[in-house]
This record gives sequence, structure tokens and C-alpha cells, in this order.
Amino acid sequence: YLSLAANIQKRNFGALLLHGAANSGRAELTNQLIQFALCQSPQDLQACGECSSCILWSEGNHPDIMLLAGDNSEERKSLQIKVEQVREVIDFASKSRHLSPRKIIHLPDALQLNLNSANALLKILEEPAPNCIFILQTNNINKLLPTIKSRCFKYQLAHPTWDEALSVVRENNLDNAEFWLRYFNGEPLFIPPFESYELVQLKSALLRPSIDAIFALVKELDPKRVGMAHLLDFMLKWLSDLLLVRQGSDASYFVNETEAMQKLVVKINYDKFFNLQEDMVFLTLWSEHPLNHKLQFENILFKYQQIYV
Repeated sequence: YLSLAANIQKRNFGALLLHGAANSGRAELTNQLIQFALCQSPQDLQACGECSSCILWSEGNHPDIMLLAGDNSEERKSLQIKVEQVREVIDFASKSRHLSPRKIIHLPDALQLNLNSANALLKILEEPAPNCIFILQTNNINKLLPTIKSRCFKYQLAHPTWDEALSVVRENNLDNAEFWLRYFNGEPLFIPPFESYELVQLKSALLRPSIDAIFALVKELDPKRVGMAHLLDFMLKWLSDLLLVRQGSDASYFVNETEAMQKLVVKINYDKFFNLQEDMVFLTLWSEHPLNHKLQFENILFKYQQIYV
């Protein structure tokens, strides 16, 4: 943090690209840097937390920062940044600052840039307006257009060791700490998508697939409340572990269920299994759209129950 903050203070770059896993602390680091960059009275490379700028930032109402992201409203839900949005950013950057020493344009997911919007952004990234900084985030720098990467100062967040990550998770007194850390691939700064009792319900229904178990789970677990994307991720990881167990390995995520999975895999029809897996991968592309998620989740569970012959 201190190194990046010092570079911001010295104006050593006009665009910063932070890349690393979603739960690696990338978002927290970004927020800390943005608050520092906007602060009117920073001390020792830290935001003061008390000036008008810091207060506006904490309230989410700062006039010198602009978010560049896909439209996530129910009416216009889009996972891509449009050219029109980039034009608005260019206009924002060209105007005078309100109260902060610099303006910030924040892209929380740079992969939302399509070819057209990325090309529209290139010129201002290469020649940013004075006292204006772009801060971009991505969890997969390899998928980002080379023209965008080449115009940014890049910083990769280091991956903690297992023991370091587990120590962080245990500080929060989290139930099933080791399970959730495996589930999030060793990245410690996560929020469990399910309560402990919901986790038990999910695993129970998948270990003993039946029509009654499906109806009971759908009744208790509302996809709209917990998030369809979280449910799809859980199911895909479950299927991945079933394949590992079928090949004679231990489960990767659901380690404690390895023995129970060994009894399940001998009953699987693998044509139906892979069809289900493809269906779920497809649905992940639409998990943020206003579909009937309860019906979709119920349909997935029925297909899961049918893979066992």
C-alpha cells in the first residue's frame, strides 16, 4: 500500500491496474488508495478520515470520483461497459475538481470493457487529464486487452500461504473456517455465501438426492436471497469434486464428503452429468439477469437427481 500511495502522491502514473484473486484483498487495497488519493489532508501516506473529502467518500457521495462499470439495474442489466459510458468519463475527467487534489475514475472489473469501449478509453489512458487517476481492477489480467495493460502501471497482489490465510480467517471466529478457505481457493478475505445451516441443507440434499430433498431445499433456500451465482458456483464445485473422486482422488473443496461421494460416483450416468455441467456453465453467464431463479435452481436440482442411475 505505502509504495502505491507514494507513487500516487508523486504522480508517477495516470492509470493503476491492480490484479489478483477476488478475495485477495484487492478491493480493500483499492478502497484505501482511493480514499488516500481523494483526501485533502493526508498524513504519512494515509487518508486523514476527517476532512470533507474523506467524509463524502465514506458516505459514498464524492463528486470527484466516477465509477465505470456495467449497468447493474434491473431494467438495464448489462455486464459490459458501453462506449457512451466512456464518453461520460472523458467529459468528467476534463472538468475541474470540486474539492479533492485529484479526480479518480474507478473500474472495479476491467474485463467488462468490450473492444469498442476499450478502444474509446485508450487515448485518455495514454494521456490522462492533469490530476486525474484511473484505477482498474481485474481477477484475470491475461484476459485483459494488451492495449489496456500496456497503458497501466501494474501491481499484482501476492497469494498468502495456507497458514497465513487460515490465521486471518480464524480471527473472524468463522464456522467451518478450513472448508470456506478451501472453497475460496486459499484467499482469506471472503464473505461466506451461505449460513451454516444453509451449508448443511445444501450438502445433505446433494448427498441424498431425491424429489423430497429437492422440494425441501428449494422451499428453504431462496436463490433471489442468497444469489443464483453463489448457488451455481457451489454446484459446479460439487460436480468438480465428484469427478475427482471418480478418478480416485480426494475431493478438493468438500474434503469431508470424500467418502460419501465415493458411494455416489458409482451410480452416475456421465452423459447426463456432463450435460448438467454444461447447462450450469451456461447459466453462470446469465446469473445476474432477472430470470426466474427459483425455477432455474429447481430445474438444476432435478437434473442433478436424474444423473444417478
